[in-house]
Amino acid sequence: MKVYSLETNSIVERKWFLDLLTCMFGVGSWILVNSLYTQLPLLVQSAPEGWNLPSYISIAIQIGNLGPLLYSLWRKKYGNRFDRPLTIFILMLGIISVFLMAMFYNISGEIFGQPHSIVLCILTFTMALVGCTSSVLFIPSLSNYSDIYLVTYMVGEGISGFVPSLIAIVQGIGTTTCNTVIRNGQTIIDKSITNAYFSSGLFFTIIGMIMCGSTVSYLCLEYSPTCKKEKIQTKSESVEVHNSNITKVNNHLNKLLLAILGVIVFFANGLLPSIQSYSCLPYGYMAYHLATNLSNIANPIACFIAYYTNRTSKHVIFILCSVCLISIIYMLMTAFTSPTSPLYNTNTGAILIVS
Repeated sequence: MKVYSLETNSIVERKWFLDLLTCMFGVGSWILVNSLYTQLPLLVQSAPEGWNLPSYISIAIQIGNLGPLLYSLWRKKYGNRFDRPLTIFILMLGIISVFLMAMFYNISGEIFGQPHSIVLCILTFTMALVGCTSSVLFIPSLSNYSDIYLVTYMVGEGISGFVPSLIAIVQGIGTTTCNTVIRNGQTIIDKSITNAYFSSGLFFTIIGMIMCGSTVSYLCLEYSPTCKKEKIQTKSESVEVHNSNITKVNNHLNKLLLAILGVIVFFANGLLPSIQSYSCLPYGYMAYHLATNLSNIANPIACFIAYYTNRTSKHVIFILCSVCLISIIYMLMTAFTSPTSPLYNTNTGAILIVS
């Protein structure tokens, strides 16, 4: 299929195998972090932190932002000469981390006399290091190919949230029921647990195999003779820019949109994941399971819709932000009033918190 390239200002032939490799390479960017979020409804049932576990996980993931900071300092000193071995190192770190997670995620230890999921938190940090660093390291790796494959990489990034959520939905969630039983004249609460279709260990093993596929895809992009033939030689050209041709932008609108974007990112990637367990607690494990996984599925779907509709009207943006604000306020309210949130222990409340 032939498409237009902005980079070369010409019609280029799209290669299906490059699309497949770049998409698979993009999947490896955030699949580890997304897989952690999809497993939280199961992990909170066995982790010593219980429903507090998402708060610890969110902190460990945010510390992973040290990766881009360290890479910026590295790039300032060494440039991009070592980007290829660094990318391989980051991918291998992700593979090792996720397979270790599959084997040791349920091992806990004591800190200040309290049991904690030490291994889980440490491996969460290393997996987050991969995801956060990929944002500044992976995309430059595609600079030797036509810009048309950048969109394919972005599609892979979206799939990195879609695939773990689908696997988690198939996996299901264990349920815990408590029954009051009288034994020897004493009232005892009998706890009955129904397991998911397969364990978190097997889930992380599947994610690890996908991560291996992403690594192989990158190695093919860099070293395969077939792929090397498709690389382009970039030439630095001096481009004269005339001030008369520059369109003046509304600085106030840009600042407002950047502020809105910052607030949305703060809530979506920072605050809300850490309190989601509290907001879903009154409605049960199933509501938490569906809210976590359906939100990951909705994200790439929304990106595809935005890509194809190309709506840039500020009125549409403000309407969507208003709907988003209402949802955030409701989630905060249910979290702060947990475990007696509005409509708790009702199907209506569960539907509202999932939607």
